[in-house]
Amino acid sequence: MSTDDAALGERCEELARGVLGPLVLGGPVHPVRPFGGPLGLRVGVVASERRGVTDGDLASRLDVARVRRARLLAAVDTLPDLDAGDWSVLAALNDLLQLTNHHLAGPLTRGRYARVLANLEWMCERIPAPADVLSALSRHATFARALELARTDSTVSWWTGSARFRGEAPPARLLAWREIRRVQVDARRVPLAEMPAGVTGISLADYADVLALWLTRTPLTDLATATRQSPMFAWSASTLALVATGPGRMLAFRALAAEPPDAVNAVLSRAALQVPEPYEEARRLAVGFAERAARAFQELKSESPRPQPR
Repeated sequence: MSTDDAALGERCEELARGVLGPLVLGGPVHPVRPFGGPLGLRVGVVASERRGVTDGDLASRLDVARVRRARLLAAVDTLPDLDAGDWSVLAALNDLLQLTNHHLAGPLTRGRYARVLANLEWMCERIPAPADVLSALSRHATFARALELARTDSTVSWWTGSARFRGEAPPARLLAWREIRRVQVDARRVPLAEMPAGVTGISLADYADVLALWLTRTPLTDLATATRQSPMFAWSASTLALVATGPGRMLAFRALAAEPPDAVNAVLSRAALQVPEPYEEARRLAVGFAERAARAFQELKSESPRPQPR
């Protein structure tokens, strides 16, 4: 292994501890330095060559948690290890989080946000989609909670002023003498799609676009969260490829079954109509899936037990 790959291997371990572990197991996520495009793709190769997470205890707990998540959708006892594409998706998620970091750049380096964004788009366009249904399930088991990531922002006000803290706990000195200084703390949970609000170097629309692109790299996760507010679900080559197979459709139906039927039907119908008409096969798949989902929800509703009269 070259010196560069050895250094990148160390960064893989940082990524596993700071992002992968908390994402799958729960706990605070601590993004590492942005990887950028070529390095983000290379990290996947290096990590897979190192056979994934080298911390045996963390690796064991990740395996158990990922299988537990996958079993919500399919009867599996094991999952493949994270492959090169999975690690690159993880590096891309890390860079997505760094785009919301208000300390990533200073007044004279605002262009860094644009560079990270451009590199992230470049990387996501080149990360391969899952090769088969099992790979899609495995990737979803890793990234199913990605859109649950949130940051706590706090606004501290007192008799002579106020201060805002994004993802950081207010210093104790600002909270001292609460009654005398009339200190008030307003804490707000900020979902992932809204985290860039207030960052000078990136717009919410640009961030939503790259987040949507990232989601296409884990198509089962994209479908499972289709009722989200932002970014709005749209059919992609990877999600259509998933539902083009019987097992893939079944996984998608099971993932959507936990969502409100009316919301799912509305989202799938809208997304199907947005597929350009010249793409006849893609539009047929999208419309067909929406119709099957609507029938499945109707069947579930008719099979649900009716309340017994008293």
